[in-house]
Amino acid sequence: MSACQSQPNAASSCSTGSAPPPAPFTLPEGAAPLTVSDSVVAKVGEMLTEEGDPNLKLRIFVTGGGCSGFQYGFAFDDVTKDDDLCVEVGAIKVLVDSSSLQYVMGAQIDYEESLEGSRFVIKNPNAASTCGCGSSFSV
Repeated sequence: MSACQSQPNAASSCSTGSAPPPAPFTLPEGAAPLTVSDSVVAKVGEMLTEEGDPNLKLRIFVTGGGCSGFQYGFAFDDVTKDDDLCVEVGAIKVLVDSSSLQYVMGAQIDYEESLEGSRFVIKNPNAASTCGCGSSFSV
């Protein structure tokens, strides 16, 4: 049942067209394309020490799927591609490919530890909505 059918007295406020897509997020002049917290630098630094390969970088990417349409992914990569954005923070480097960058431009990357566990968290200004677990989003 649509919202219009479930609210018969509100029929005049319903439209038959779809809502226009949201305007793409643009960074203020001089703003960083990606912000990485100190807790990410510390955790990734620990993980890289365990891996024993100084050439590894943290890759953040976006794929289709998840409960909201897109999902974030994290992996270590030793190859920087021509279309990668490389953000160097402290002792780590973070890579984002150009197709993923359009979805995470201006995002803040953090690492949290709680009773439920530990995880990387992305605060994304491009996301129109996110799922409860925070690992998927829609635009």
